[in-house]
Amino acid sequence: MDFLTIEKETEDEFQSIAQTLFDKYAIRTYEALYRLTEIEFYWNSPLHVDNSTYKRKHVDPKTGDWFFHYSGVDIAIRNEKTGGYGGILIRGIYDVNRKIKIKGPMVCTMKLFSGTSAFTQSITTQIVPYTFSPSIITNRTRIGLGQNARENGADKFNYAFLINPKE
Repeated sequence: MDFLTIEKETEDEFQSIAQTLFDKYAIRTYEALYRLTEIEFYWNSPLHVDNSTYKRKHVDPKTGDWFFHYSGVDIAIRNEKTGGYGGILIRGIYDVNRKIKIKGPMVCTMKLFSGTSAFTQSITTQIVPYTFSPSIITNRTRIGLGQNARENGADKFNYAFLINPKE
């Protein structure tokens, strides 16, 4: 998971991580395999202030942990050296076998984590190595940010990355 380490705090660094996630990993659930198709980065540190990044009030996830919050689910990221923390919000996935696109952070969260028994199974959703053909990434500003992001200009960050998978 070293590729998830944020050091430079630049758009290029976030795009490099996105490229790796899009092309070299999939999400496996108990019933399906999904390719990530749309993600947004939220990163807050002393030198990169982003007030739209969820504070770690109730839990303090490590890099690579699932982080559930009011907007969906993130792949948690942090850097102890810089004091930075954040997450990669999953906004879109593609069911590899059924060839179906799933859009929206809450819909993706429900698709990835629903359907396992609360009494007999544990959640088995995990990110696994998987090689896809290289994708062409586009990026844009993040969607649905509130006043907290506008306060410090974080609403202008082009930290949303998308692909249109052919497989």
